[in-house]
Amino acid sequence: MRDERTAAKPNETSSAPDSKDQPLKGTFVSVLLLGAFLALVWIGIFLLFIARD
Repeated sequence: MRDERTAAKPNETSSAPDSKDQPLKGTFVSVLLLGAFLALVWIGIFLLFIARD
């Protein structure tokens, strides 16, 4: 016989993706901000290099 206490219930699994979405959104925004910062620093250094030439 199956033990019903250990069986996964459909209602419990439907709310799981919602709880994971918020931290992933924060991670995505953090990566975008870090990428934008690195791009701006790279462009700034490149323009400095071009201006000194």
